[in-house]
Amino acid sequence: MFTRKGKLHYKSFYDIGRGGSENALAAAIAWRDEQLAAISTLTKRDFCQIKRTSNRSGVPGVQFIRSKNQPQGSWAAKIKLPNGDVRTKAFSVKKYGEARAFELAVEARGQLLELVEDKPFLHDQVAKMFAV
Repeated sequence: MFTRKGKLHYKSFYDIGRGGSENALAAAIAWRDEQLAAISTLTKRDFCQIKRTSNRSGVPGVQFIRSKNQPQGSWAAKIKLPNGDVRTKAFSVKKYGEARAFELAVEARGQLLELVEDKPFLHDQVAKMFAV
């Protein structure tokens, strides 16, 4: 069983129908490997563009920030790079206005995405074998 782009992929392999647990396991592994080879791999850049459930702006990586220094708030573009570094660019609502600050944050987010390599985003060693 595995998930790709929000879709769950699974299939059952019963011992009785396969002539024992070793045969069932071998069939399950072969099915998994075949499926992983056929499904396109999620890239690091794709992963950064997934809209999280906590997102309220409608744009992945763009958020509204209100601090004591900026009571009117700012729209900020943020990205966490694969090496762990976090990059942020903020645009003041006071300086740019609500709509323009949001537009600038969305543009900045696009530029920040350019910093992320478009390589497969994989943790599983078996999945890495099938990445293009």
